[in-house]
Amino acid sequence: MVSKNADLTASSFLKMVSKKTGIPLSTLKLNLKILREKGLVSYGKIGDPKPVKLTGAGEIVLQILSSEINDRPVDCSTYVLSENDKKFVQNVRSKILLQAYSSKTGHLPSSLSSANIILAVFRVFRPNLVGSENSFVLSKGHASLALYAVLVDEGIIEENELPYFCELGSRLQGHPDKRFIKETLVSTGSLGQGLSIGVGVALGKKLKNSNGKVIVLLGDGELDEGQVWEAAMSASTYKLDNLIAIVDRNFYQMNGATEEIKCLEPLKEKWISFGWDTVEVDGKRFEELVSILQEIKVYQKRPTVIIASTERNGGIEYIDKKIFHYIPSQEDYNKMVGNNG
Repeated sequence: MVSKNADLTASSFLKMVSKKTGIPLSTLKLNLKILREKGLVSYGKIGDPKPVKLTGAGEIVLQILSSEINDRPVDCSTYVLSENDKKFVQNVRSKILLQAYSSKTGHLPSSLSSANIILAVFRVFRPNLVGSENSFVLSKGHASLALYAVLVDEGIIEENELPYFCELGSRLQGHPDKRFIKETLVSTGSLGQGLSIGVGVALGKKLKNSNGKVIVLLGDGELDEGQVWEAAMSASTYKLDNLIAIVDRNFYQMNGATEEIKCLEPLKEKWISFGWDTVEVDGKRFEELVSILQEIKVYQKRPTVIIASTERNGGIEYIDKKIFHYIPSQEDYNKMVGNNG
């Protein structure tokens, strides 16, 4: 963009970019200042305005980046959803509903919205399993229904355990507990902590020269926690090109809509300003999630976040997208059971 607008001063250039993208002017000023300090761009100062221009080093970096993008092979960029995949996805949703119906508890909407994401992560990385170097942290631990459903298909949990979710003596707790299921990697549930854990695990892999990736699934309401952004800064500071964060963007949290409680937008630009590569995907499409994860697995250069747009009914039409957050009424369950046949 700089090379195409080299006749503009820094002030007019940043105002144009801010208006076009919605990125705060203060963020853009900081980023442009960093680029100048790195010797990649040049511009004037107050009282002596000069056009924004790429330096010689900036031109070289731009050429390298363009070359990397254009030279990418396309063999892993598109994943075709098979009939078996469709049945697989449906089976996971059914297992989530089975647990919720049987126990009359659990965070059903959060689990349904994240089901495709967790399933895609296990399809591409097979994290936390024997023989895998990859690690997965379910930071939004209240979506445990979805994790348990996927672990059934991985042979870690028996299907006959599912109806006993949250019951006394069951190892399927309301939040994943490492004491009972070692493949959960770490016990989670206190929101805001998962990305910090992921940063630590990613650093550990670097120190051990492991090629494994670390994937952390966050809820969008969870991003209200300041610790998330401290972890995001640490990840970019340490250049963790083995860390992937995924935001389950279903636009709801415990007390209502995320944008009414504490506005997150512009979310993509926030992550970019923290030094992360950022991708927005349709989290309702399993094949799109698999495709982008396959690409990141091969080409990742920096900590990367995927903002996955999802729905709280998991695509099941008879379930209201504004369904209860946690404990439903008996009327809610009767309606769902009746529609489920």
